[in-house]
Amino acid sequence: MLNPVIAQAVEFTDTYIKYKDAPISIREAMCFKTQYPALLPDIRDGDMYAGRRTENRITYVGSVWWYALPEYTQDNIIEGKQGGYCFDFSAPYTLPQNDEEKQVLDRLHAFWKTESTSVKLYADAEINEGIGFLFANDLVRLVKKGLPGLVSDVTAMPESDFRTGLLMVLETVVDVCRFYQKQAEEKGFGDIAKNLSAIIERAPATLAEALQLILLYELLSHEKHYEINRFDVALGDIYAQEIDSGAITQEQAVEQILSFYQMVNDNGETTVCRLIMGGNGRPNSENADRFIEAALKAEQRHKQVIPQVSLRIYDGMNPKLLALAYDTINETYTFPTLYNDDAIPEGVAGAFGISLEDAKNYYPLGCGEYIIANVSPAVLVVAWDIPRTIDEGIRACRAETFEELYRSVYTQMKRQAEIFARYHRLLIDTNKGQCAFLMASLLTGDCLQRGKPILDGGARYNGACVMGHGFTNAANALTAIKKLVYEDKAYTLDEIMQAVDADFTGYESIRKALLSAPKYGNDDDGADRMVSRIWRDISNAAKKAGKENGLDFHTVSSVNPGGYHIGVAMGATADGRHKGVPYAIGNAPMAGSDKGGLTALMNSIIKTDPVNGGTVTNFKMSREFFTKEREKFEALFSAYWADGGLQANITVVNKGDLEAAMKEPERFPHLLVRLGGWTARFIDLQPHIQKEILTRTLY
Repeated sequence: MLNPVIAQAVEFTDTYIKYKDAPISIREAMCFKTQYPALLPDIRDGDMYAGRRTENRITYVGSVWWYALPEYTQDNIIEGKQGGYCFDFSAPYTLPQNDEEKQVLDRLHAFWKTESTSVKLYADAEINEGIGFLFANDLVRLVKKGLPGLVSDVTAMPESDFRTGLLMVLETVVDVCRFYQKQAEEKGFGDIAKNLSAIIERAPATLAEALQLILLYELLSHEKHYEINRFDVALGDIYAQEIDSGAITQEQAVEQILSFYQMVNDNGETTVCRLIMGGNGRPNSENADRFIEAALKAEQRHKQVIPQVSLRIYDGMNPKLLALAYDTINETYTFPTLYNDDAIPEGVAGAFGISLEDAKNYYPLGCGEYIIANVSPAVLVVAWDIPRTIDEGIRACRAETFEELYRSVYTQMKRQAEIFARYHRLLIDTNKGQCAFLMASLLTGDCLQRGKPILDGGARYNGACVMGHGFTNAANALTAIKKLVYEDKAYTLDEIMQAVDADFTGYESIRKALLSAPKYGNDDDGADRMVSRIWRDISNAAKKAGKENGLDFHTVSSVNPGGYHIGVAMGATADGRHKGVPYAIGNAPMAGSDKGGLTALMNSIIKTDPVNGGTVTNFKMSREFFTKEREKFEALFSAYWADGGLQANITVVNKGDLEAAMKEPERFPHLLVRLGGWTARFIDLQPHIQKEILTRTLY
């Protein structure tokens, strides 16, 4: 008898073959039906909700998750963000327990080697990056309508294969609820059974019912990439009604939210799974704020890596909430991350070329890359090594002036932006030719109104975001060259690049001069303007290339900790950085190069052009400063927000704790730190990443 996971993969593949020539939506709905509830684990003792992610799957249809790509060999696992129809190409090497299973997996491997969506993309692509996309469901609509309301909305659509597919996947979601309801009844989990029974019949009427519905829908549409937008808006009114009626206490609500967090933490992917609350223009701000209070109190107890709780703040918000947010950061070391609604929406409108009203629904996805929640998917699969592009531009000409050199650099920016835009266009076209992404389409505007899938004209906007890495290092390198070569004439450009090629061995004086040049993060106008200039020109190049390739938007972010890994693979750079040293992470200075104090650092950061695809900045604060000088801390950040600071990842920690955790990790299991766009347990990080965090300036 086959392993049940392998048997399910056979059923999935047979279903795909049977419906291979059927309409895309019908084939997807039938394949989706083979996944659920077959792939779902049992409810566990202590769970307050049903719905856990399977640890094993071989075939799958969905939007995106980390998966073994077709290039997999026994000695070389290549993972990436894969979407559409997927096959785990590592399965033949890792799963079979006997000859029969090996033969079955080899047969599946041979079939999906030509049929998986990634293979179809790579056949025509000039680069091989990820393939899937992420999105933020309209959870406000989900909770308000409930499953029966969604069925009614779809039923009201004109007849089409898309409509039929949507109804089929909604039927599968209801089947999952019934599956878990029966299991809960058999195991004596009465509250879970009651909540599941309720959400089958009507829209949620209690906080527990709403949390159960959100958990299941996110699981079935995202798998392990939870993206929870407007959490407070979706749940605020239900929460207030239950509290005011005496149905539950705040303590009970906190426990329900905490259990939800724990399920997301168990199910989710470490580097994504963001949960957003707050912001300007909420329709039920008073009730939403009351819910935020309970949600932050739950986070103070949770103290885990995910969900990545984030709060959108603004001038005029309830001051008690911001104070509670700072208290929560002190308790959790890092959460919530903070976003400035007084500055970001206008920048998003410019970056995406959309109305300010739509821009107010920005969502810092995954690591913090912006999308427009509920109305656009986010193709987020390509990493841009900015210092490498700058280096190529420097080497491409013999410039007599800095502006001539910069024109060469800008030429390379445009070339790279064009490559990425072509890839993203092809990615969207390949995906929409394979899948309707029905679960995503159900809660994305304007798919139902237009009667079209999310990537095929249904979503209001379709575009992509490039993950930019190393902006600070690239700008610092150009600043140093500008000063040393073209202003001071201390060295020639050839001498600088020879030193870089030698990783500064034998060129210690040149490296010292490069390190002494102005650096971003010290309120130096020259250095700061260079960061802004690169940001502006790369963003403009990407936007133009996106438009020329039929994308509604094409942005570039600076958020992701991929700079650790990309930096390790990059040679030395003209900012004095040695070969293999991680890049500065996000919109932050190179570790230890900010020597002018916290105010100078903030003054540099606020010069960042808000017209971008997402930016995050790390602040490492000592617990002594945070607690003993709290009034000063709050005054500094109040000025930062008022002056246009876009975002803050605040890590509250003592340097001694970090050093001790490297020596005795077992003593510090809950020590969390912010890497860039996401948070991790310090003791789980690789030594070179721990070292980078340790060398960040502690304020």
